[in-house]
Amino acid sequence: MRTSALAIYALGAAALAGEAVVHVQQYVSLFHEVRWIGPLFLANAIACVAAIAGLAHARTRELAALAGVALSAVAVGSLVVSYGQGLFGWQEAGFRPVVELTLIFEVAAVVLLSAALAASSASRRYDARAAPYSSSVT
Repeated sequence: MRTSALAIYALGAAALAGEAVVHVQQYVSLFHEVRWIGPLFLANAIACVAAIAGLAHARTRELAALAGVALSAVAVGSLVVSYGQGLFGWQEAGFRPVVELTLIFEVAAVVLLSAALAASSASRRYDARAAPYSSSVT
């Protein structure tokens, strides 16, 4: 795998870590008493940590990246719904700085992990095409 793909995976892991930290902080400061939403904030943080752990290992990296993309995309979608009709009885009001920060981390995770998956896939295709030529040189 190319070094650039690994760097992008690392940046995606950092975005997931930021997302997890903000969700834990918001759980502690605001959502710990909000039914459904509070536990979902903790579940998001735990899932982010699990995805980060998966990104650290070559065998699980792509699956973890896919999980991170799905997790962050669902979080963005849930935030959007909470501003509209509300989500599990919670309706978000105003665009607080912490919401902006969370949105930045979530969108960054989706973009970076998607880019890493694309770069990894392109690298494998390139390596597969180059393989027949590299075996003839001895």
